[in-house]
Amino acid sequence: MRDMLVLAAMLVFVPLGISNAFLRYLLWGWAGLIALNSYVYGAMSAVPFVQLFALVTMGALLLRSGGRLERFEFNRTTVLLVLFVLHGLFVALLAYPGLGRNWELFGNITKTALFCLLMPLFATSRYRIHALVVMVALATSFHGALDGLKFIASAGGHNARGIAKFGDNNHFAMVLLMVLPLLYYLYLHSARRLTKLTFGLVLPLIAFAVVATHSRGALIGLFVIVFWILFKSRNRVFGLVLVAISTVVILQLAPDSWTKRMDTISTATQDDSLLGRVEAWKVSSAIAVAHPFVGGGFRALQSTPVWEKFKNDPGLMGFLDLPVYGVTGLAAHSIWFEVMGDMGFVGFLLFCALIFNAFVTRWEILAMIKRQGTGQRWALDLADMLGACMLAFVVTGSLLSAAYFELPYILMMLMEVLKQCVKAQQEPPAKHPG
Repeated sequence: MRDMLVLAAMLVFVPLGISNAFLRYLLWGWAGLIALNSYVYGAMSAVPFVQLFALVTMGALLLRSGGRLERFEFNRTTVLLVLFVLHGLFVALLAYPGLGRNWELFGNITKTALFCLLMPLFATSRYRIHALVVMVALATSFHGALDGLKFIASAGGHNARGIAKFGDNNHFAMVLLMVLPLLYYLYLHSARRLTKLTFGLVLPLIAFAVVATHSRGALIGLFVIVFWILFKSRNRVFGLVLVAISTVVILQLAPDSWTKRMDTISTATQDDSLLGRVEAWKVSSAIAVAHPFVGGGFRALQSTPVWEKFKNDPGLMGFLDLPVYGVTGLAAHSIWFEVMGDMGFVGFLLFCALIFNAFVTRWEILAMIKRQGTGQRWALDLADMLGACMLAFVVTGSLLSAAYFELPYILMMLMEVLKQCVKAQQEPPAKHPG
């Protein structure tokens, strides 16, 4: 039945994509974020939806431009992203042998960067930027809305695990937290009342899904995001009422197992999982110290030979008196140490620069709007919510191996195209001679 539904959708989407370049680009991003192959089991599960829409988009773009992308302009964000990918190529080439996902992860970064680098060619107006936000929000919140409904239907008994694309429950929670601010923006700026109501109802469903993941880091991230949204909100009364209602529902529905797990946040320093994380951070930093320019390769830390080679090195954590940890080949459990061990200090600095640049770009947008007046309220709200998305990535990702997931890079580039849109509306039209 699912295969038939997806096939029927493709019979509609593909002709639409062929007829319109921007729709092709949206379908490319939508297919990647919603991960259709995770929901089908028959013949449709073998269809490479993302590659299909990507090839159609790229082919049509190159044919129309004659092989030259004349409208493409380098800016700070695109330069940093290109440098990050080029450095990743050297990392993959010089990686330790036997890393199972080395070239796969480099390929994922490259495909994400390609999608992002083409965004300025398509997102050239407020309408198109809004459409991109809708695409990202619908594709990612779809998974959370289902789990939120299951959480309510099971009276809090449902355990949300997400889909294979996102990883475990903690990674799934991070993705849901990153989409929450976008849903709030769409609630604020949807013109139709029904659309506004729909996004308003999906917001608490995503919060319920985050709770259903039983992720302790996500609970902290949820508090941070809710505080940010309330602080930036123009309608704090509505926000406080929505948060109060959602909190009551969560406390009423959440099982004892969830409450007990959240209570362990206060005793995290005695938790074996935290000690394992610190050990992984130590080994990651030791790899970076030994290979400061290119690191050990993508997911080098999860290679048993690499772990054994560096497990007794202090790295950057020689000041800690850590017990010997018996397990080998652990995940990095931190976007910072993941990149540090995989790509060395050069890759780490580029990664930090990309994230820092997103917040700087937000500040530049706010400064331009302040000089311009109040006519760009939509851009101000979107910049704030994109900043909240990146904050969710930084907070929750600090305890997760999620540095190469595509969503944060898409949001970074969304921030950049928003800046370019605001800048274009601010600049006076060029004068022509004659």
